[in-house]
Amino acid sequence: MAAAACAPGLPPGILFSPEDEVAVGHYLLPRLQGWPLPIDGLILDDDPLSAPPWELLERNGRKEQAFFFAEGQARCGKGTRQRRTCAGGGWWEGQKTCAEGDKLRVPGCGGGGIEAAWRKKAFNFHSGSGGGDGKRSTGWVMHEYAVTGPEDLARSPLRLYHIRLSSYGR
Repeated sequence: MAAAACAPGLPPGILFSPEDEVAVGHYLLPRLQGWPLPIDGLILDDDPLSAPPWELLERNGRKEQAFFFAEGQARCGKGTRQRRTCAGGGWWEGQKTCAEGDKLRVPGCGGGGIEAAWRKKAFNFHSGSGGGDGKRSTGWVMHEYAVTGPEDLARSPLRLYHIRLSSYGR
């Protein structure tokens, strides 16, 4: 298991690695609603396309994994793989949708709550120019979490990203 980078609010050596439902229900949904997060500083605000993953993590004081809030990219047509080019070279290539339409109920402020649907997509990072011989997978993986319902929350471009170095990349 990877060593955990120090994160505000967690004791040294504790790795922030929530289950999908926890990441969406306790971090993404509250952020979309403007509610406080359970622990500040665990999820960073930075654009996953602003640099290759190792530079992005280094810039944010992390080593092999981190969570980020950022605005999502435009969708591609049905059946096409999404490809997102990074500043500084390389791109994230869409692999599969891991969860689509899953629902969860989250208690809200004032005793209410919301039921939300969400999606999780997987990407892997490629370096090189992208043409034939230049395409090389690096072992970096990104999961994108998006709220897909109710409609007022689904309209937000805000996404939660988990970027990590897989065992393939080590």
